[in-house]
Amino acid sequence: MRKPIGAVLVAIVLSTWSSHALAQTISSAVTQSAPDKPPAAAVKEEPFLVEAGGFTNFVDNNYGQWSGATGRVMYRGAHIAPIFSVATQTRPEGSQVTFGIDSYLIANRWFSATAGYGQSADGSAVLWPRRRYGGAVSVVLPHVTGVVATAGALRIDGEAGHYDRTLSVGGMYYRGRAIWSGQVSFNRNYPGAAPSTSGVVAVQYGAQKKYWVGASVSAGRIAYQTVSLTPVDFRAISYGPSVFYSRWLGPKWGFTARYEYQDELNTYQRHGMNAGIFLEFP
Repeated sequence: MRKPIGAVLVAIVLSTWSSHALAQTISSAVTQSAPDKPPAAAVKEEPFLVEAGGFTNFVDNNYGQWSGATGRVMYRGAHIAPIFSVATQTRPEGSQVTFGIDSYLIANRWFSATAGYGQSADGSAVLWPRRRYGGAVSVVLPHVTGVVATAGALRIDGEAGHYDRTLSVGGMYYRGRAIWSGQVSFNRNYPGAAPSTSGVVAVQYGAQKKYWVGASVSAGRIAYQTVSLTPVDFRAISYGPSVFYSRWLGPKWGFTARYEYQDELNTYQRHGMNAGIFLEFP
């Protein structure tokens, strides 16, 4: 049985969402950790953040249009910031809903982490992973201004005994209003222990309560093995850029928009767009 392409898509979505949000979350901590600078003034953030939006993907080679809606609620505590999320997706073959709970864990200005779990309800098609869980740590390097090291692990369970295990390492570099980041991921798909590697580099520029603009480029190999009387190994190269823009239209609300392109060689090309609004309160 072929591994659902939705599992690949959700891994890309989660990785992108996590990296941009994490970069913004620990931005002030990195600025304040520089030994040759006085502590920066913290930007006041409201304790609750609510986001709602939608997305659509135009996919060639008879894969059709993939569309859906997303929502999340986040509570920003001093040391923990839980996020409750839901997403629904519809393709020509059917629909499915997935749920998640994730959290930032901020120990101090030097160390932070993320952890999360997600599960999908039964639908008329298999579009999201059945289950996913994992986490990552971020450490501000001492005596090196603006540099953060990251490492993480993720497991994605699919149907019919398929699952992925991913280990990743990377880093972020803060300079002025710019945040540069990069990550390399080492994946194995089971059964078969088929290995693959991917990477992403990104940059974003801006400031909280004003705007963020950014771009990224990802590339890598997708590998898995079918489950059948005659196992078949699948190998493909996937790459593509993305751009996003997020802006506050008032002290407590704004919008975000994103475009991404993915070319999975000899399989399909995907043009994806999503947009949403966010509200901070009280």
